[in-house]
Amino acid sequence: MPFKALGAPYVSSAPEREAYATILHSEQLYACGAITAAQSIRMAGSGRDMVALVDETISARHRGALEAAGWKVRPIRRIRNPRASRDAYNEWNYSKFWLWTLTEYDRVIFLDADLLVERPMEPLFAMPEVSATGNNGSYFNSGVMVVEPCACTFRLLAAHVGDIESYNGGDQGYLNEVFAWWHRLPSHANYMKHFWEGDTAERAAARRRVLAADPPVALAVHFVGLKPWFCYRDYDCNWNVAALRQFACDEAHARWWKVHDAMPRGLQGFCLLDERQKALLRWDAARAREANFSDGHWRVRIADPRRRMCAGGDDGEACREREIAGRRVEGNRITTSYAKLIDNF
Repeated sequence: MPFKALGAPYVSSAPEREAYATILHSEQLYACGAITAAQSIRMAGSGRDMVALVDETISARHRGALEAAGWKVRPIRRIRNPRASRDAYNEWNYSKFWLWTLTEYDRVIFLDADLLVERPMEPLFAMPEVSATGNNGSYFNSGVMVVEPCACTFRLLAAHVGDIESYNGGDQGYLNEVFAWWHRLPSHANYMKHFWEGDTAERAAARRRVLAADPPVALAVHFVGLKPWFCYRDYDCNWNVAALRQFACDEAHARWWKVHDAMPRGLQGFCLLDERQKALLRWDAARAREANFSDGHWRVRIADPRRRMCAGGDDGEACREREIAGRRVEGNRITTSYAKLIDNF
């Protein structure tokens, strides 16, 4: 479908039968992303319902914040990926199948919680199931999908988790096996913040122009790599990690923070950094300094007020520094954001 078609009039049978949806399971670190995504949907002018599927690991406090942001919170039970290792990033990501139980809607636009909507996405509701952007080759990326909820589809997906092997170990590979005949959306519907290895300077510059365009060009930007809320707002912290520099873009980073700043102050409190992540950011900046990365982001003096703000845990644990010595063996990058990056590709 030509990209210009997304700006054309479309027929909607009943707006109340259309909704946006996201999912949070197994950890709360993406709650900030979902809250900001909701803000971006509303800033883009949509009045459609927004539904957040959440499992039992998402606290009442975080559920309340999601509701305050505009999400209708729907509890779900996690669906385990039988081929995943215990505590692996992909252990519970088959929980995404619950999207097909939202049968009060005819069509749902699913958005990963690390997306920012920049332009109205309503024209996508005219697309059939499954519509998505290409990932590589003949595969689609499951970060943005148009689906048609149906209990029978949910039963099919849930019944064959032991039979169907995912090419990437996650929900994306599984869904590609089931929905082999999918409908391709233009890349601007799910625009990756990713500067591909081997890109020419001209191609990289063109990608940066899309990410920085004002007014926006992309419908939604997908923040693969370390997420903006895992970084200080001063710059995209992907610059400081050799393996993640391909995902660094200060212009897109700044745009995410602009949407964040438009949220009520109470909701901004769900985007604070815990002390472990602050320590990891210092670690990465020190390694970038040792490597003398030419972009020089590691030289920037951090002015983000979150540097001195406390994000205490729900269990009342006091804020404190956590020492990191030698090689990193755990942390937000390994257990969440870096694993999410792997899941997307």
